[in-house]
Amino acid sequence: MKNIFSDVEFECVSNGHQALEKLSNNAYDVALIDLRLPGIDGFSLLEELSKSLCLTPIIMVTASEDPWDVDKTLELGAMGFVSKSSNGKQIQHAIESVLRGEIVKPSNNNQSNTLNSTSTDWASQHNLTIRQLEVLRLIRHGLSNKAIAEQLFLSLATVKTHIVAIFQALGTQSRTEAIKKAQQLGLD
Repeated sequence: MKNIFSDVEFECVSNGHQALEKLSNNAYDVALIDLRLPGIDGFSLLEELSKSLCLTPIIMVTASEDPWDVDKTLELGAMGFVSKSSNGKQIQHAIESVLRGEIVKPSNNNQSNTLNSTSTDWASQHNLTIRQLEVLRLIRHGLSNKAIAEQLFLSLATVKTHIVAIFQALGTQSRTEAIKKAQQLGLD
């Protein structure tokens, strides 16, 4: 495989605000963005870039293997989703594919924006509704109640009701405890 990086200029930023500022100029062939950026996370950055009509293809690079993250990232306009554990050839292949206009994502993703049957089964085993599972996943991704309400098109009161139900179902009293308990119980 030919090394496409030999004559390439790179530029790095340390947070989401800097990334937004740089990418708003549309002066890049491709951008590799961490999903968990400080300041503005990858999801919010994609939303802002979409509003600014940014044409730079974005590849989200993350340690997450959550199918929801993959689907959400692509739904928000990213052209690719690559694991941080990928080797150099895999990243190079992802960049080349995106530059050809292809969408790059993990091959084990179910390619839908809905929860897979394993997630649905997990939710019912732990006395959670599918909506409560969606709320739990967004809590796990650090979203505030207001952000969850906006993302799921719910009222703030409804989100709070779901969170109370999640705490009761998992026998927890805080968001952190709920996240830990869900991971212990095998939520992907």
